[in-house]
Formats: sequence, C-alpha cells, structure tokens
Amino acid sequence: MMRTYGTRRYRSASDPPGPFGRTGGMKRAHAALPIAATLIASALLTTASLSAQSAGPFTAAQAKDGEAIFTTKCSVCHGAQLQGKVGPALAGPTFIASYNGQTADDVRDFISTAMPLTAPGSLKPAEVLAVLSYILQQNHYAAGSAPLTETSSKTVKIATQP
Repeated sequence: MMRTYGTRRYRSASDPPGPFGRTGGMKRAHAALPIAATLIASALLTTASLSAQSAGPFTAAQAKDGEAIFTTKCSVCHGAQLQGKVGPALAGPTFIASYNGQTADDVRDFISTAMPLTAPGSLKPAEVLAVLSYILQQNHYAAGSAPLTETSSKTVKIATQP
C-alpha cells in the first residue's frame, strides 16, 4: 500500500522520509540511537577518567608531611602561613608573580640547593618534594592520587589556581 506525504509517495506509514534518506528513514534513525548513546557514554567516561588523572600533582599525605617539615625548618624565615618574614612569601600573589610561567621543578631545584638558608642542600629529596607539595597546596593546587616526583614536577606550571 502506498501512502502520500506531501508530494512524495512511500510504501508504508512507518517508512516516511527521515534524517537518513528518502526511504527507511525512521528505521535507520531508530537503529542509530544505540550507537549514539554508546558514543555519548564513552565520551563522558573518558572525560571523567581524564579529570581523575589530572586531579592534582601531589598527594594529601605528601602535603601533610611537607607541612611538618616546613613548620620545623622553613617557617622561621617564611612565616607560619607562608606569608613571608625574613624570607619571601611562598603563598599568594607575590609567590605566583615570582615564579609565574615556570615549573614546580624550578622551585624544587631552588629549595634543594639553597634551602634552608642556615643549611643549604641539607633536605633529602623526599623532604624537598613534600615541602614543595605543601607550598603548592597553600597556593590552591588540588591534591591527587599520585605523589609529586622530580619528573612530574617538570609538568606543573606555576600559575594562579581557581
């Protein structure tokens, strides 16, 4: 049986023109729905996975360890709130302006070779990374699931965080 839609004729009411051609449009459109749903779900899962991977450059435990080290070895010069005293501020706009565009590795290198002022180079590599993690945390960087390493610090840009 032929049906007329507008000026065109089609074999049945279930086969009017659709988004995929003159005939079989509705059938093809319904067939495409599961594919579209799968693609959307894949995109959402990929985005969630990437967000989880890029959550933060250090762990919360690493920053907590860094806070303890900072309190005993750094706060005398840099202040308990990293606001700066004899030494420069390590949190806030002044710190960000000083290192803007550089990497956390640049900060790590300075800490490992020149700090603390009374005993330069005396911090162990893990202590330097812990202190750096604490400094990043105090500058609003989020903690993640992987610890900060010398290698990963090269990918962390110093910039104002939201």
